[in-house]
Amino acid sequence: MINRILITGCTQGLGRALALRFAQAGLYVYAVGRNQELLEELAKNSPLIHPIKADIATESGRQAIVEQIDQKPISIIHNAAVAKPCPFNSLSEPLLREHVETNFIAPILITQQFLTLLKGQRVLHISSGAASVSLPSLMQYCTTKAAMEHAANCLNAELKQQGIYFANLRPGMMSTSMQANLRNTDSTLLPNQAYYIQVNEKHKLLDPEVTAEFASWVMLKTDNTEFSQTLWSVYDEAYQAKWLPQGWSKPTLP
Repeated sequence: MINRILITGCTQGLGRALALRFAQAGLYVYAVGRNQELLEELAKNSPLIHPIKADIATESGRQAIVEQIDQKPISIIHNAAVAKPCPFNSLSEPLLREHVETNFIAPILITQQFLTLLKGQRVLHISSGAASVSLPSLMQYCTTKAAMEHAANCLNAELKQQGIYFANLRPGMMSTSMQANLRNTDSTLLPNQAYYIQVNEKHKLLDPEVTAEFASWVMLKTDNTEFSQTLWSVYDEAYQAKWLPQGWSKPTLP
């Protein structure tokens, strides 16, 4: 049974919506982010939200998380990520390392740090359609998301016999700062910038609260086999009737 959950990237966007949704469901939420002020504002919404200021891409940041969490069973949602467009011929080693360390290395090491607390628990990787789509100037984002998806599959093969279950969730295109950054990136750096502008202008971006509702259903209402054997997509109509609240619009592909 899931009673406590660690969520990364909670200062805004989907992470913030996830923290609020799981607290609403009665879980104790450890909300991790880099902006203390935004975390404190988030925590004011519920006594079940415990803010943790930490940069997950650093060893000291990951240690700060460990030091604030009691030695009791806990589940994890790896949500924090960076997506900074850059043509390959201009891609610097620091920028590449930032993507690899934030999007892949950090969540893997965080999972490892809490391994003894994960028995009977779940780990959800917030992935992206970019994990299986080739996007110009976003190789560093696409490949790290693909790596995280495969990591979940590998860890299921190794750890499910210990009662630890992993899954990937593709959250759809949402109205977040990441999307705003893509729209505001010069087209010389991001050749398909016009697409992101068009999706926004046509109001095709999802509210993060919609994906948070979906993620809460995936984490709390599915059985272990279904959870760990499904590549979850917010656009999958086969599941929408099970989680989508009455009166909410169905998420559809842009």
